[in-house]
Amino acid sequence: MATLYHNPRCSKSRQGLELCNESTMEVEIVHYLKSSLTKSDLEEIISRLEGCVSGLIRNGDDAFKQSNFTTLDLTNSKNVLTILLELPQVMQRPLLDDGKRVIIGRPPQNFSEILG
Repeated sequence: MATLYHNPRCSKSRQGLELCNESTMEVEIVHYLKSSLTKSDLEEIISRLEGCVSGLIRNGDDAFKQSNFTTLDLTNSKNVLTILLELPQVMQRPLLDDGKRVIIGRPPQNFSEILG
């Protein structure tokens, strides 16, 4: 079973959800802003992320721009973890995790690697 980290207010995340619903794969939907991801959850996501860890941060988001984190090295996974624990709303979405890898759904068609 795969896990979709979803924000229903985001159009790309809604498109990613639609692709998951159209697939034959069973997908658990996690509304990460409501259920608050733990440090362990985020460490698992970071460890399986395909691509640079900096891709998990929406650095154009106002919450990020107004934070004290703008000077941190976003290629450092510990910094990214710290930011996401403090500002979960700046996490890139949607994310699809099949337990082996995490793919950022920007564009949502990236999910085809997992969904088939």
